[in-house]
Amino acid sequence: MQRALERFGVPEENLKAARKWAEKQNIEIFLCYVPTRKEVAKLSPKKITKILVNWMCHSPVEIIPSKSQIIEVRNILLSREDADTLSNVITMCNYYIAND
Repeated sequence: MQRALERFGVPEENLKAARKWAEKQNIEIFLCYVPTRKEVAKLSPKKITKILVNWMCHSPVEIIPSKSQIIEVRNILLSREDADTLSNVITMCNYYIAND
């Protein structure tokens, strides 16, 4: 269960630094959110897509995902029963991986 709650190896210090940066810039804090493995596996397609797009495209430098992190995310998405409804975000992960 511990691994399911882990945020793809992003250190808590980086998450705190990202939140602090967002507060100083008066930017929405949700742009500084890294999902847990459990959230990637279980959240509704709409919610997880929003979180992943923000993480991949709008996050501060402290938490920008690496290629290996997005590979893990994609693999979890592909293992979901509703993976067909996540084709857009899975494609986005594939582009991210190819262009990292």
